[in-house]
Amino acid sequence: MNAKVHPLVAALVIAASVAAVALWAWASGRAASFGGPAELSLGPDGHSFIQIQHYLIEHDVEGAYVRTHDLSEMGVELVLGGHAFFSDGDVLLRRGEDPRSFLDNLRAYKRETNRNSIVPGSPDSGLSRCNLETQVCERFGVSGIDFKAPFGAFIDWQTDEVYISDTTRHLLRKYSSTGAELASPAGGFKFPNGLMLHDDQLLVADTNHHVIRVLESQSSAYGSLVDSMDVVPAAALQAGHRWPSHFARVGDAWWVNNMQTGMNNGGVYVFDDAWRFTKRIELPDGADPIAILLVDRTVWVSDWNNDVVRRFSTDGEPLPDLDSEGLAAVLSTSAEQRSRYTVLSYAGIFAVGLMFFGLVVKEFARGQNISPARLAAENDKAALADESVPLYLEPDEKARKRVAAAVRLVVILSVLAVIPLAILLQMSGKPELFVKLIGPVAGVFAIVALIVWINRAHWGTAISVDGDTLTLTDHTGRKSSCPIRKVRYDNTSIATADAVVMLGRPQNRIYTEADVEERLLPRLADAQRLSAFDMLKIQIELRHPQGVVSIVVVVAVLGYAVAQLLF
Repeated sequence: MNAKVHPLVAALVIAASVAAVALWAWASGRAASFGGPAELSLGPDGHSFIQIQHYLIEHDVEGAYVRTHDLSEMGVELVLGGHAFFSDGDVLLRRGEDPRSFLDNLRAYKRETNRNSIVPGSPDSGLSRCNLETQVCERFGVSGIDFKAPFGAFIDWQTDEVYISDTTRHLLRKYSSTGAELASPAGGFKFPNGLMLHDDQLLVADTNHHVIRVLESQSSAYGSLVDSMDVVPAAALQAGHRWPSHFARVGDAWWVNNMQTGMNNGGVYVFDDAWRFTKRIELPDGADPIAILLVDRTVWVSDWNNDVVRRFSTDGEPLPDLDSEGLAAVLSTSAEQRSRYTVLSYAGIFAVGLMFFGLVVKEFARGQNISPARLAAENDKAALADESVPLYLEPDEKARKRVAAAVRLVVILSVLAVIPLAILLQMSGKPELFVKLIGPVAGVFAIVALIVWINRAHWGTAISVDGDTLTLTDHTGRKSSCPIRKVRYDNTSIATADAVVMLGRPQNRIYTEADVEERLLPRLADAQRLSAFDMLKIQIELRHPQGVVSIVVVVAVLGYAVAQLLF
């Protein structure tokens, strides 16, 4: 570890590591952007719409596919927030690119209040009122409005008044059909999400307060609390479903999607008209429900993570998933794109791991590659020539310290690499990435653990030769002696009947090169020299760490190959 590192080499290594991590973060984000069906909405003509990525997929009153609207043709680069329809069929949505910076995402992850301006950053960004037929959009509000973060929207078709849940600012807002503010923002919420009018009262999912609130909708008293309903029954608490986000009126009942802490993998719970819990809707394992919509006497539930829109009867009985030609077409394209970017993200992780592994191997080799000339000078030349003198050898202490330092370095780097990885995973809000990465990350830590274990097994050993008898002290401290003629060895190891000691490879000796080549090997003239494969079999038979690791590696490789074939 005392060797000097060229500044250019260090800079290149750091730059390559940053580039690899950046590739992983970018590709993972791109893969996550090709998500499944999210928001569900109803138009004034009774047509239903599925929002998936930058598409609105339209279905008729009976749920049959009609057409797919590409919102990017109207300047929507990313659907950030909700959408809702006016009484004439125009849709309110946000146009423009994703304005969120890394710091914005970090503050959102820390649950800090969004303090960014709601003034649009450009004439073509922010809330707009768009006609899906003509694809013509006009700015919502004279000076424009842009929340630049997730939000929910509901429009009263009787008046075209617009209700907005400004989620990250913990406010509710009310606007006219043209974007004029009709009431002061209502506060006292924590991450409000879904909202709707019912019996002239405004209902909102107050997510981080774990309730559905009933509020005054009239502008003069906008946001005044009327009632509050606890929608997290014992069954939801037990499942970790504590965060209500979307809800819908189904007949005389209320259906509520309570999500888990990461705002995913939730559960749908049914309450009666008085908000008394009645039952939980049965969803498959791994379901990730988002929005709920009543369509032609059936209930649709979008499942973001599984690329389906699930259907149920109004009594909660499961029906076949929605068969939509338009949804299937979008999902087919997105699955291909998602797979492509996922491979790129894995390439970034692999590059970082390969780089760390290469540095460790290089440091290990450098630490043990000691000059033969210096080693020769450190040995007693008279003892080298006299085989009658008892011989006692121990591992090279300087090499041990250097290798131990290299191992500590790789352990520290591995642990430190997990911290930004965990932060990025949490910020992505995609649990499927965690599931995909847990295998590679566990594999890296398994390799590090094996390196540490083998490293400890190399040091603390000893070799002694007294006359015709050789004695080994193995990694467990056990001594084993036998006549030299019964000793077995190769270039890397030496063994008696029940002990093995590693010498190291000729280029990377655990014992010094002079000790092995000039003092030990000449005394093994009567011993049995083995092939590397035969010595490996002895290491396995005697359960030496080197042999155990070889078995583990073979099993891991075969297991990985079988898994790839099967899955």
